[in-house]
Amino acid sequence: MRPIAIKFEGDQDYEFLTPYIRVYIGGVISIALSSMQGFLEASTSEIIHNEVNKSRRNVASLLCEKELHQACTESQLSQISRTERLKQRKSFESIIKSVFDNPESIDFLEENLEVFELVHTDQFTITDLARNLLSVVARTIKLGKVQTKINWYSSRYEDESIGHHWRGKPLIYVQSHSNQRSSASQNLAHHSQLINSVMTRNRIPNGSDFSNPVAKDMRQPDDYNHFYSESVSLLLASAQVEKFIQAQTHYTFQNLTSDIQVLNEAADYIIIYYSYAGFNLKKCKTAIHVAQLELDILEFEESLLQAHKYGEIAKYIEEVQIGGQLSTTYRQLQKKIDTVRKSLELQEKIISESNTRRLTIIFGIIASATLPPELTQPLLKSLGLISSDESLNKIYSIAASFAAVVFALTLAHIAFKIGVKKIKILKRS
Repeated sequence: MRPIAIKFEGDQDYEFLTPYIRVYIGGVISIALSSMQGFLEASTSEIIHNEVNKSRRNVASLLCEKELHQACTESQLSQISRTERLKQRKSFESIIKSVFDNPESIDFLEENLEVFELVHTDQFTITDLARNLLSVVARTIKLGKVQTKINWYSSRYEDESIGHHWRGKPLIYVQSHSNQRSSASQNLAHHSQLINSVMTRNRIPNGSDFSNPVAKDMRQPDDYNHFYSESVSLLLASAQVEKFIQAQTHYTFQNLTSDIQVLNEAADYIIIYYSYAGFNLKKCKTAIHVAQLELDILEFEESLLQAHKYGEIAKYIEEVQIGGQLSTTYRQLQKKIDTVRKSLELQEKIISESNTRRLTIIFGIIASATLPPELTQPLLKSLGLISSDESLNKIYSIAASFAAVVFALTLAHIAFKIGVKKIKILKRS
């Protein structure tokens, strides 16, 4: 995706973000907003405020190229009801015309970009930007192409791409820093304040105040530190990483950061998978469907084991699986599975017993279909159908019995439907 220029409140200059999009099999979408400038000569406090907690900062201006502006605008307006959209059409068209009549120019590397202001509200964060981009990507995938033209008369578009579960976190990469040591273990010992501040997302005056580490180092070799948590991750390179990169022509620091990004995306994917498993549980209509969902979860867990049985990545996945949010999500999922299974089994038992009673009644009625003459003759006599021919009277008696059976079966069928409806109402309540 093309670069986006963003300026936060209190900043003088724009910062360029390049969105990287990844779409997984199954529908999970990942967007990484990579900063082109990074941070240089920044203190611990500046890193915490400007980078780690960037999602809390208000965006003063956001500039993007015309096609992305049109796609974002169309995506947002498509989620408004047709009535409200037509009611405010003139206002929307006035704002859009004003934006496109006043383009801005900004230099990006060796390009000069024509860009347009996207933010027209007092409150807007980088989280809002990420959610809007997710919506645009999801809508593009669903419709097969990027939508840039607004259809004012279309029905409301229900965006389900981020309506259930989504995650976002900062990934902090430090390539070089003051007092950089030659090994990861020495860096860890001498820069605990920076590490603890980043991992707690708050500046810690003295790193030695923590008797226990706030995050675990996921890197086994002694070349760099990779601290992971469900809310933030930190890569802290030692001096030997810089020496290795300078000696190589095919390997850059971006290769290393890409590896860390893939690991963190894998961790988020695991958490989202279990979250959506709980959502899919609501769609299960029978105990067999619940069993199939459990089997899918077991196959997913087996795939994690088969992909990486040993080594650093296997240890990383193990650490992710014992994380606080994932552990809680997994426990809740197991409780929900057990509860839904019991509920469905009870419902199926009630319906089965109802069917058994219904069949018993039907076969009982059929078995007594031939009513005795003492019952049919008075009815036939009142209808004037008594004949001197006994054979004809028997035929009339059988016809009357058949009519009585049909009437009784109809009543039984209506009673059964009412019973099933009451069961469904009790289940919903």
